[in-house]
Amino acid sequence: MGLEFGHNLGLRRALRGLPLSPLFPGYGRLVAQQRALGLRHIGDALVERGRVLGVLDGVFEEGGARRRQHIGADRLRQLGAARGGAYGPLLAQLEAVQLQDPAALRRILLYQLVELLQAHPQGSDPATAVALGICPQEAGPLVRVAAAHLRLDGEQRRAVEELADAWADGKVRRAAGLAALLPAGGGGDALLRRRLAEIAERVKEADGALDAAREAEKAGDARTAEDCTLRAACLASDCPRALLGLVRLHRPGGGASAGGEKPDPAAAGDKRAEPREVLTLRPAPETVTVALSPMPPAADAANGRRVIRLTRVPGGPTGITEITDLSPAGGWVDHSPPFGQEVRYAALPLRDGTIDGPPVVSDVLLVAPDVSGLRSTTGRGRIEASWTEPSGALGIRVQLVGPDGPVDGDAVRTGALTVTGLGVGAYVLRVHCRYRSPDGAVIESAGAEHRVSVDPWPTPVDRLDATAVHGSVRFSWSGGDDADVRLVAWPAGPPEPGAELTDDPARPWPAPLPWQAGADGGLVPPPGSVTRVSALAVLGPRAVAGPGLVVECPPAVAGARVERVGGGRARVTFDWPAEAGEVAATVEQDGASTVHRVVARSTYVREGLYVGVAPSAFSLTLSAAPRTPDAVVVPPPGGAVRVPADIAVSYRIVPGARRALRRGPSLLRVTLSCPGEVPSDLPEFVLVARSGNGRDPVRPRTPTDGTTLLRVGGGTLSPGSPVELPVPSGLRPPYALRGFLLGEGAADVRLDEPSPTTLVVR
Repeated sequence: MGLEFGHNLGLRRALRGLPLSPLFPGYGRLVAQQRALGLRHIGDALVERGRVLGVLDGVFEEGGARRRQHIGADRLRQLGAARGGAYGPLLAQLEAVQLQDPAALRRILLYQLVELLQAHPQGSDPATAVALGICPQEAGPLVRVAAAHLRLDGEQRRAVEELADAWADGKVRRAAGLAALLPAGGGGDALLRRRLAEIAERVKEADGALDAAREAEKAGDARTAEDCTLRAACLASDCPRALLGLVRLHRPGGGASAGGEKPDPAAAGDKRAEPREVLTLRPAPETVTVALSPMPPAADAANGRRVIRLTRVPGGPTGITEITDLSPAGGWVDHSPPFGQEVRYAALPLRDGTIDGPPVVSDVLLVAPDVSGLRSTTGRGRIEASWTEPSGALGIRVQLVGPDGPVDGDAVRTGALTVTGLGVGAYVLRVHCRYRSPDGAVIESAGAEHRVSVDPWPTPVDRLDATAVHGSVRFSWSGGDDADVRLVAWPAGPPEPGAELTDDPARPWPAPLPWQAGADGGLVPPPGSVTRVSALAVLGPRAVAGPGLVVECPPAVAGARVERVGGGRARVTFDWPAEAGEVAATVEQDGASTVHRVVARSTYVREGLYVGVAPSAFSLTLSAAPRTPDAVVVPPPGGAVRVPADIAVSYRIVPGARRALRRGPSLLRVTLSCPGEVPSDLPEFVLVARSGNGRDPVRPRTPTDGTTLLRVGGGTLSPGSPVELPVPSGLRPPYALRGFLLGEGAADVRLDEPSPTTLVVR
């Protein structure tokens, strides 16, 4: 029936046996797309649900109303339009495969089916092929021939899948290496056998060209040697001997043709007839950019040139690396140059993917890049520098040269440097990167250089003190000898002491404290203020922040009144200041004695405020209690109440002595009680009598409410020496007596009166 492989069935160039290799360039990309979709083989994308594949004499879709339909480019286009989405790119690539080679689609499909069947434990069972989507009528022949087909190991399978790519790219040496892994004769695959023969023939031609080049070079015929080497490179673009020979034999401004004959320089397409090109290198910390000058058009640079890097390895073969990444600015970018090694780059012209002329070769470059982003800042006798080191650097060597020569003691961190204790002047900073060469030696980069100047800075203030004196605060400090020291209040919090500041319009320095001058050279803070005062040492456009302290001036207390209430106490009343939590009362008495008491508002409202005092004069000052711990407290001006000493004048009526049946005249005894020195303005004491119309006389209310009986001048009174005067007897009883104090000092002297009953005369 013809249902076996090996019959002359199907399309022209159809397989007479199973393929050993897909033998199609780009097979790896195709498989990546297939696996991304979760497909077992490409046939899963070629049929609709419920249909099967026929692969015996072509690729067919079987099932449905039409029963059997050939899958060609038209059908693939229809499937792509119908499925779209994620299947679109894969079907578009399969359509391109079919258009390029009508037999390639079936070859790829059979190669994948055989691989799956050979790897399956029941690969010889036709049901396995049916499960893979194969038509049941063809499942038996397929599994029989797959079971008898040559089996490949992992390395051989990689070789057959990559062989077409290597051949298409002109990498004959690689193709030959892959072919060496395969069985001789192609394992029954006629197309593979022909391809292996072509590879062997191409290798033979390339070796012959290289042998001819070697002989010509020995004979001193450099032109012929270059032509033969160029032919070998055209035959095998990945031949290391050919590529290295082209670089070694290249002549700037000259070249050779690929055919080995000396072409006419005026002929079209001859590279030597074109203007001389130069290959320039632009090293960067991590890359090397390769550019042709004059720069070719972008399309020509991408498709018409092949750029390789040659790495010199002492005592070993020269390494060859192809550079394919393009630079946005034109040229090519080598993203992984070998640090610490010498390299050269060569740009080879291409035509249809084949080397078509002598290379343009760069100068030798030692890959030892410098640091990037070298920058610095300066401060008070200090330079701080930072940079970015290349990833391949072993380390860094830094040299700082100043006005007096090299500077010792460089403190180098990773990617940074700090040097202190420097004098004013100009400095040069050089940073060298160190690299390990292949022979173990350490080499250095040329060095990145940066010039920097250390400017004069003020000496900072190291200590700030403040003392409250008579309602003002007096400041003192140490340091800042060569600077303009300003006392300032920062609006948004002071910088740390020692912070270096420059004249920045975005954050100007605050103006000096606007406080008024007080006594003894102090400054008077506003009442109710809490100020963080900081020292700022200024020298020209630079300043150094100094220490600070808190000065608090609590709000003043109004309406203060003090009254002695006896028992060594005084009652204090005042108007409670707004926003004050506590009020402090300070009593100064007898020089050194000081009484300090703090009362909360709730306590003051409930109990009032009492202070213990001695009879002597005292001063009482009220102020809101400070709210800031460790602040220098400056009491607000005023607010002190002066209370005089407790001076008392007491008087008594002493009955006269009895004489027979009559009493003698009564005596007025006036006594002065005065702590400390007696004031010179003591008031006058007067005794006033008032008669009554009834049984009980009325006491005098004022010094003029009655008859003045006696007067005792203040100058006649002294502590411990009572004054006694007889009470006149001209008044008719009954009458009441009462003493009064008269004069300017009367309000400051307390009158101690006896019991009113002792002052009634009947």
